[in-house]
Amino acid sequence: MTWVKSLKSHYDKVFVDEWPAYTSGILLGLLIVVVFAWGRTWGVQGGLANWGDWFNYFTGISKLLGVSDKPESPLHNSTSLMSLGLILGSFAAALMSRQFSFRIPPLLEMVKGVIGGTLMGIGATMAMGCNVGGFISPVTAFNFAGWGMAAGMIIGAAIGVKILWWEMEHIMWGRKNLQSYSGSSKGTYKPFLGLLVYGAAIYWGCRYLTGAEEGMKSLGGVILIGVAFGVVLHRSRFCFSRVFRDPLMTGDGSMTKAAMLMLLIGILGNALLIYNGSKSYYDALTPVFWSGSLLGGIIFGIGMIAAGGCASGALWRAAEGHIKLWIALFFFAWTSSWWKTLLVKWDVLQLHMDMSKPGTYMTKLGSQFYMPREMGGWFWTLAISLGLLALWFVLVVYNETTERFTVVK
Repeated sequence: MTWVKSLKSHYDKVFVDEWPAYTSGILLGLLIVVVFAWGRTWGVQGGLANWGDWFNYFTGISKLLGVSDKPESPLHNSTSLMSLGLILGSFAAALMSRQFSFRIPPLLEMVKGVIGGTLMGIGATMAMGCNVGGFISPVTAFNFAGWGMAAGMIIGAAIGVKILWWEMEHIMWGRKNLQSYSGSSKGTYKPFLGLLVYGAAIYWGCRYLTGAEEGMKSLGGVILIGVAFGVVLHRSRFCFSRVFRDPLMTGDGSMTKAAMLMLLIGILGNALLIYNGSKSYYDALTPVFWSGSLLGGIIFGIGMIAAGGCASGALWRAAEGHIKLWIALFFFAWTSSWWKTLLVKWDVLQLHMDMSKPGTYMTKLGSQFYMPREMGGWFWTLAISLGLLALWFVLVVYNETTERFTVVK
């Protein structure tokens, strides 16, 4: 019947067809402002590190590292809950679009998952955040360390693309698929299962929202916002490894410009919230400017190219059934845990008060750099933030037509 075909067409536009990059940029920017208004900042690595802490706790590795305390529950850690919500939202979206299936990669890709996940864990720990908590949230909360990590990720992505190109030309080992995709992409049960997952995720968030325990209401909102992030990221197939990789590899800047739109909305929206009294920016004031953010960004950038996904991208792709990203996430989480423990023990990431700036913390990898305070107000803060965004845009557009900055020819 005609009306049934029309209904299916509308379903496909929302739940099956890939959403435009600019649409996703707008939605992600709005979600960044929403989570900021909720009293938090978007993050991923902190939640993964919490999962890694539990792995080390159960296996006894924590004791070997000199840690005896029990980790915080992943069901009470806000970044963990936001990441779990993201996974559920992505999983439901993958089912609704019939795109979920277990994908077992060639052996070489599994090895790259191990290497990439480990490097992302090392880099994100040094920058005190991944592409989300070390770049997006600091930039939109006016911590200049975010721009330091962005510079590092550009350098790291360039190195990663060079390595990837060399690997494609010289390494033939481990490229044969061990197993083709499992599961039917035409399974009619998947959309119904997707609805159940959506329902379960929303119910879980609402249970937290209506809970009597102190702090549960805030965490309930975090879960629901995480679900929304997962849906948008999956439906648009938005991954920040593409944001940094594509201009360097193919010259294509479409995903990069969508990310800039996201940052623009986040910068302007969060500036209004801070101006009206929001203190959410405290969560993003990582004391690693500039060496920790830059060096961490370089290492993270190399890792995300090897893994085939950034932190947020790895989560939604793992939820879609990519085994390589499961491997990468495990080593990302595990490395984040033991590497942070060692850096704190070695006094590299131990927080110290910056005596030259009362109320400001520092580590051996840098200090906090809150732009409105360091730059004397909002005029220069916004001028520099928007100026850097405009400069990045001009360079990307220039590269699209000239391929001047592509590292493979």
